[in-house]
Amino acid sequence: MCSEDGPTGGNDMNSYNPARVYGIIFGIIIGTLISVLLLMSINKNHSLRTEYDEMQKKARGEAYMYGFFTVLVMEVLLGLAETFGPLPMEPLVSRFLVIMTGVGVQAVYSIWHNAYIGLNTQMNKYLVMMTVIAAVNLLVAVLAWVNNGMVVNGILQTPFANFLCFVLFAVLAAVGLVKKNMEEREEA
Repeated sequence: MCSEDGPTGGNDMNSYNPARVYGIIFGIIIGTLISVLLLMSINKNHSLRTEYDEMQKKARGEAYMYGFFTVLVMEVLLGLAETFGPLPMEPLVSRFLVIMTGVGVQAVYSIWHNAYIGLNTQMNKYLVMMTVIAAVNLLVAVLAWVNNGMVVNGILQTPFANFLCFVLFAVLAAVGLVKKNMEEREEA
């Protein structure tokens, strides 16, 4: 007999929980709205569009290509892994892993080729925004870990996506600092 939480009482990773689904959708909508407002605040002309020169546009095109192919490869690898049985993570976590890896490749390539920061971007505000986003995602991940919500029955739960987001921003900060230090050494 099935319970209200699904065929296994809500203990498996495929059970349906409407409150959780609505929470995720609400979080995505609020996150998108906040991102739009933050993007408008970090651009000097308060535009949603960041301006790039021709060299940056070319490098960004290459970065998007590498990011796209990374997503394809990751999807194939996850698909192959799933043929051996279910992955020890919720489906949303595996999708975020793919997305964050693709975004990471795109962003690192862009940073390395001086195409990540736009001409109209206010760098100080941008760095503050990135730090806040990383900190909030780390906080959510730590709270989930402390409340035993990161791994349930050996399955990585949705808050692990927040940890992946934190890792992405930490990697981008590290690559940005390395790039900045290399450029300063070249100028000296």
